[in-house]
Amino acid sequence: MILETTLERTTPTSAQWDAWTQQEPALADLAYQDMRWQLRTAGPARKDELLGAVVCLVQSDPGAFGVLAACMLPALRHRVSLHAPSLDRQDALAVIAAGLYEAAVRYDVEAHPRYVAEKLLALPTRRLRRAVALHRRWNAHARHAVDGVSHAAGPELSPRGLMAEAVDAGVLAEHEARLIFDTRVVGRTLPEVADELGLAYEAAKKRRRRAEARWAAWWLQDMGRVGGPGTGKGAA
Repeated sequence: MILETTLERTTPTSAQWDAWTQQEPALADLAYQDMRWQLRTAGPARKDELLGAVVCLVQSDPGAFGVLAACMLPALRHRVSLHAPSLDRQDALAVIAAGLYEAAVRYDVEAHPRYVAEKLLALPTRRLRRAVALHRRWNAHARHAVDGVSHAAGPELSPRGLMAEAVDAGVLAEHEARLIFDTRVVGRTLPEVADELGLAYEAAKKRRRRAEARWAAWWLQDMGRVGGPGTGKGAA
């Protein structure tokens, strides 16, 4: 769990924390670990004040996001366990962490000073649920193809045929189709396939997620045509 372990161990440098405590009055005279302790033990008003201050730090210095994510890691873990048990944990944490960053940079602390944690979690939770829905659709279509439910549609409904069709339609690049096919169908690990494609793990993970989203949207759009995606070009 590279991301999870990184967040668990996140600690700003003394210089960073000194600068941030001078910037945000709510953090003044607090050591980093004392701030973390108060977030676990203080009352709701103080927790909102501290989280709001950290959000302001993120908006002025993106380097502070690691602190925010570390502070909210228990809540992120809970949302992943609750909403995304079917996803790879590393992938799920990446999705929800990205959503948290998006929520933090948009958050208006002055307009919404209360229930900060709950409001910050709304967007990443939606992102996580969407990722789960896409994952389920992908698995359902892959099982549909493998089980041969739609024999009448011909070989295009095999997983390999689906990927080839998506490449032909310009929906997926060849390396994206391989990322999906090899990791989701063949069962190879993402780091292994990423290495063969000359991609860093994080880059491969992001490309696969974006590619699966495009593929799912294309599939669902084309499902309205008789015979599925294989007949899309003929209907165009």
